[in-house]
Amino acid sequence: MNRLCICLVLSTVFFLTGCVEKNGYYTEGENNVISLVCDVTWSTENTIHDAGETSREIYQFKRDGTCTRTIVWTDKNGEESRTEIYYRWAFYDQGSSTIYFGESHYWDIEELTSTKFAVYNRFGEYGSLDMSREYMELSPLK
Repeated sequence: MNRLCICLVLSTVFFLTGCVEKNGYYTEGENNVISLVCDVTWSTENTIHDAGETSREIYQFKRDGTCTRTIVWTDKNGEESRTEIYYRWAFYDQGSSTIYFGESHYWDIEELTSTKFAVYNRFGEYGSLDMSREYMELSPLK
């Protein structure tokens, strides 16, 4: 009976400590990565389209795990229109080198500095035949 009680107590302690989510205690390196992602409003360069229109994507990551992507279209007459898309995001791995947006959408971080956020915008899992990956570079919004 004592052995059963001891096993039960140890199992309970193991499961309770094994399920603790990291919350609020980050290393200096982790805090630096979070600051670079969240404390800067990131933007793509203007992309010129066939009709003489340009588009730009603006990303604002927040520490609460939300992200706003604003697409700004400028037509050939200089008129702007905006579309906002809202995401949830989280780091996918312990090294904070991949951002996960859900539904098999990832950003594999290639370079992250105060002046450059270079990622591979990936849809799908590695090894999957339908995975796609496109290089994307962002800079601080001016």
